[in-house]
Parts: sequence; C-alpha cells; structure tokens
Amino acid sequence: MSLFGWLQHAVIVVISVAALAGAIWGLIDAARRPEGAFTAAGKWSKTIWLVILGVATVVAFLSLPYPFGGGSGIGGLLGIAAIVAVIVYFVDVRPKLGSGGFGSGGGRRGKSSGGW
Repeated sequence: MSLFGWLQHAVIVVISVAALAGAIWGLIDAARRPEGAFTAAGKWSKTIWLVILGVATVVAFLSLPYPFGGGSGIGGLLGIAAIVAVIVYFVDVRPKLGSGGFGSGGGRRGKSSGGW
C-alpha cells in the first residue's frame, strides 16, 4: 500500500471510529434523559430518538473498516445518514433538552438561590 493509500485508510478509520463513538455517546445521553424533556422541547419523542441513534450506532459499527470490522468505512450513504443523525441530535436536540440534572448546575440555571 502506498503512503497516500495508507493515509487515506487512516483518515477513514479515524472518521469511522469517531462516528461510532458519537453515536454511542448520543444513545447513552438520550437514554438518560426523561421523556418529558423531549416533548417539552418540542422534539420527537425519546423513543424515536433512541431508535434513530440505535440504528446510527449499528450502522457506524458495521461500517468500521478493516482491521476493526468488515465494512469499507463510514463514507457510504447509510454511514453519512448515521453521521447526520448524530450531528442533528448533538446540535439541535440535546441543547434544547436542558441539563436534565447533568453537569454543573444540576438544572438550576436561571433560578435565584436567594440573597440580593
């Protein structure tokens, strides 16, 4: 394999592994959120997002190129759809769900704790 071929393969592997990691992270994050957060934010239900992110995770896993899996990389049509689904969740849905008790602040953003 030439240097360019090796470099191209390495880039595809990195993008594919990143897509899988993002899909798994999104799936776990969505599973931990309450159903009411999705409906309150005006988004699809929690179940729909779990299915979308679950399918994205499976597609990303099956797309892993050799030596990790048997696929040819995340660059196919289904792989790109999986990446888009994960990006939409993190850029559009997740920020509107609020903290949900996760992270610093524990969902108390904007609430006064007394004092002045």
